[in-house]
Amino acid sequence: MSSDAQRRRVVAQSLGVGNPGNNARDLPLQADPRHDCQIELEVEDILPYEHNPRRALNARFAEIKDSIRACGIRSPLAVTRRPGEAHFIVEAGGNSRLLAIQQLWAETREVRFQKLMVLFRPWRSETDVLTAHLIENELRGEMTFWDKASGVVALKAQLLASTGHMLSLRQLEAELKRLGMSVNTATLAHYLFATERLGILGEAITDLSGLDVKIIQPRLNLMKRYAQMRASHDEAALYATVFDPVFRRHADEYRRTQVFSASALCLACEEALARQLGEPVTEVRTMLNTLAQSPQASLETLLAQGSLNRAAPSAESAPTAGNPAPEGIATVSTANTEIARTEKLPRPIRPALHSLDGDAAVLRRLTEQIGRFASLAGVSDRLHLHAAAPLGYVMDAPLITADGDAQQPLRDRAWWLLALISGQLDEGAPASRPDACVFDAGVLGWLLDANDEAAGVFWDVVALVRALPASTRGRRAIAERAPNGAGGT
Repeated sequence: MSSDAQRRRVVAQSLGVGNPGNNARDLPLQADPRHDCQIELEVEDILPYEHNPRRALNARFAEIKDSIRACGIRSPLAVTRRPGEAHFIVEAGGNSRLLAIQQLWAETREVRFQKLMVLFRPWRSETDVLTAHLIENELRGEMTFWDKASGVVALKAQLLASTGHMLSLRQLEAELKRLGMSVNTATLAHYLFATERLGILGEAITDLSGLDVKIIQPRLNLMKRYAQMRASHDEAALYATVFDPVFRRHADEYRRTQVFSASALCLACEEALARQLGEPVTEVRTMLNTLAQSPQASLETLLAQGSLNRAAPSAESAPTAGNPAPEGIATVSTANTEIARTEKLPRPIRPALHSLDGDAAVLRRLTEQIGRFASLAGVSDRLHLHAAAPLGYVMDAPLITADGDAQQPLRDRAWWLLALISGQLDEGAPASRPDACVFDAGVLGWLLDANDEAAGVFWDVVALVRALPASTRGRRAIAERAPNGAGGT
């Protein structure tokens, strides 16, 4: 066959070949750059990051929206895009600004709100995007304790999914540092505990702070250890039957009052544990305090120490300036403190004067800060809420510790400050004389130390106490004028 005939045959065959397939139909409409750069996007082509750790709407949202309405977005948003997806997502902060300009575009249809010049960053991983949002929100101070805890726990889950390996707290700390976050192991432990155990508090988690968790976690751990020693309760059953019902009641209370107190929560859990074990709550608290001082103590040691403590004077019957010991009650001096003691039946507790009017919120906040200060200063085991006390609490007699305890001076100072503020020390008792506790330059230096967390909380306590005197004086006057049975003893 001639070459001309072959060419005609090939051409004729080619005419029957169909169009080539569209192998690019599954690709995104716009090829993504491979490096950081600025691009222009329709605002409707960008979505907020759905796993943003900050859950609450930005309190300044209206202000942000007004600013964008007047001046536009001055700092470009950073965006990225998951492989194969059509929409872009916010890569590191900026969800509030995106929502504001999207609302302005929907409401006004002004062309200036239709498109944005953004900083595009190539996709790296889910872990990198979540980390970027955590860091950005932390820098802006826009996250609650719960937001940070939830974000870090979600990041831990992503690291597990990507590596397939469980991480210890130390390994998690190192991994977060590699990603650009600095979180120590103690804080990580608080995050994990809070998200695992305290979510049942419902709306109250918005007010939960790191200091609250520092109060709650150690006390619940003490209760858990004591319950295991006493009745072999496992942790899951203890939470389900004792702690979780208390958490639910406090969640309901928060919905009514919008006030949360970590100290009150711990006290309620102690009462619930006492009912579960069929023991007096004072007995349980004595055991918990002893266990806090001697973590390795056996049950036999606890019971023996409890017997000694029951024989010792109790601060719950302590005379105060406004509540002197009645006739027939003798006082004994223990650790330089005059504490009332009686072998008679206890007299009825006088109702707290602060329950007569509307300073309950201030008093709840005061109770919370008292608990924080006591915890930070190492005297929380000496603190007890007491309805008859002028400010709702009293301090148990300080423990006598072995010589050489470096923390004892701080605990002594904190005990005296709290005992004096509480009003439990009678003006005529030796314990209230200036030489009973020396308030020198060391004490002043401690209280003026701007870097000392306990000292800072103490000044909060002072401010709250100062907010009460005018109204409490009025209540005391009312109580003193009240007929028998109304505010009297």
